[in-house]
Amino acid sequence: MPKRLSDGHYRQNSLLIKSDGQNEFEISNYHDLIFTRLTISSPQTVSNLKTNTGVDGQVQTGPVLYTSRTAKADFLMRVDDGTDLESRFHEFYNKFFNRDLVRVRQTYDIGRCFYGIPKPFSYTDVGFYDKTFSVEFDIPSAYVYSVVRSTDFPIDLNKEDLISNNLNLSTTNLNYTHSQGTLKIYNPSDFDIQPYEQNHELNIIFKGSGSPTLTNTTTDDVFSMNSNISSDDSLILKGVHPLLNGDSCEIDTNHGHINLKKGWNDLNLTGFSGTVTFDFPFIYL
Repeated sequence: MPKRLSDGHYRQNSLLIKSDGQNEFEISNYHDLIFTRLTISSPQTVSNLKTNTGVDGQVQTGPVLYTSRTAKADFLMRVDDGTDLESRFHEFYNKFFNRDLVRVRQTYDIGRCFYGIPKPFSYTDVGFYDKTFSVEFDIPSAYVYSVVRSTDFPIDLNKEDLISNNLNLSTTNLNYTHSQGTLKIYNPSDFDIQPYEQNHELNIIFKGSGSPTLTNTTTDDVFSMNSNISSDDSLILKGVHPLLNGDSCEIDTNHGHINLKKGWNDLNLTGFSGTVTFDFPFIYL
């Protein structure tokens, strides 16, 4: 991992790749494989326009949506001969290509990442032993994510390098686990967190006993359990799906779910003795 300088910047930009089940792989000047630049395309919008007979123009119906986008990483590779070239690219394929999405980030934006699918690529000769190539990624989700999750806060010394200025954080002393009563939850994302409308990830974990009712007074969302749970039970509202000890328990709830507005949210937890934890990644354009 490149060392951050005292002013918070890095001397050299590096690309960091993490495939499922593997350690993160850093490319700055790895065996003469040199990362030069990462470019992420602008957000891609999808409109739903309706034409009304006899009326000029069109009307947007529903919210404007964001569709998948792309990113491109540029590289320079220095090799000794054809055999070295084949060997190096074989190693490179194993680092980039996976049956699942790969996590990609760079040190110039160390706190944010995207999950992408690398596309086929070819190299260009820029000298007898020098090759350039670019790897393009499809980003299905349309989002860039924080590397840390809400449950990593308050940030400890081991994760300070994962915090960058563009996470919309006013402080790193945030807390996402609270006891019953009134509580405040901060959503630094560029979006409202909407598990139902946009399938955003949000896990709300209850640990304790009673019949919890959680109300977000900022959004007027309410989730309540109609039966008692004990301190030995595990109750998780996983997006819009309540799970009691791993099994669906929606029949014992009000069928509600919780959204989080961008910024601060005021909530109340009643009928319950214990804690509630909000676990989610922050999402950005």
